[in-house]
Amino acid sequence: MKLTHRLIVYTGLALFYLFLLGPMAWLVLSSLRTSDSIQSGRILPAISELTFYNYIEAFKLNNFLQLVTNSVFIATSVMFIVVFFGSLGAYGLSRFPLKGKQVLMLAALLPQFFPYVLVLVPFYVLMSNLGLVDTHFGLILTHTSITLPFALWMLTGYFNAIPRELDQAAAIDGCSKLAILFRILYPIALPGLVVAGFFAFVVSWGDYLFVSILSQSNATQTLPLGLQSFLQSLQVKWGLITAGTVIAIVPTILFFAVVQRRLVAGLTAGAVKS
Repeated sequence: MKLTHRLIVYTGLALFYLFLLGPMAWLVLSSLRTSDSIQSGRILPAISELTFYNYIEAFKLNNFLQLVTNSVFIATSVMFIVVFFGSLGAYGLSRFPLKGKQVLMLAALLPQFFPYVLVLVPFYVLMSNLGLVDTHFGLILTHTSITLPFALWMLTGYFNAIPRELDQAAAIDGCSKLAILFRILYPIALPGLVVAGFFAFVVSWGDYLFVSILSQSNATQTLPLGLQSFLQSLQVKWGLITAGTVIAIVPTILFFAVVQRRLVAGLTAGAVKS
């Protein structure tokens, strides 16, 4: 009976991971195939057909490194800004008596329930009036505005779960309000800070919608938007598209590998404490 139970469990897990990882494996495999091999219709290529040609050609493109640099700079900047200002706002909402606190939290989360496409035109008009169209700062500000509410909401729950007695003990020892935040709450809420930072990085890194209207030159284009340059009117370069997609995925996988323990702990603790 135990053997049958294990067989059913492991078979179900194998099918689940096959369904989950199958498209990723196909993507990586396709990035190593030539265009003729991809268009041949065969699912599995011959060993002799595997090549790194697509990756070499992708890095040979004039603006490819610029796309990667822009994506890294914008996503990293958004991550640090969201964590810093999100933690400041969450600290204020958690530790100080503010009127209308619940209304403020609801107002911060309410835009998250609407499709972003509804605010594209107002966003573009606002950025145009501020002279921030086709600028790195404009993209950073945009991505910060769409990720900060989640960070604020989640970190407020984390800070609420930290005993206030720690603040009082630190205050007796002479710590200022900001010193309490940075020296007491930050180390305790580190898993939550990691979750907020990872969320902001991933959203910024993978954004195509806002970048497509705010970026109007190679100087500010990010990698998701740049992948469309592999699409031509009479030809689709599937090999380059799959190679570029793999390159675009790798940084988030590496980031996840680095913060995995903190991320899992943060998600678990947030689910229990919120």
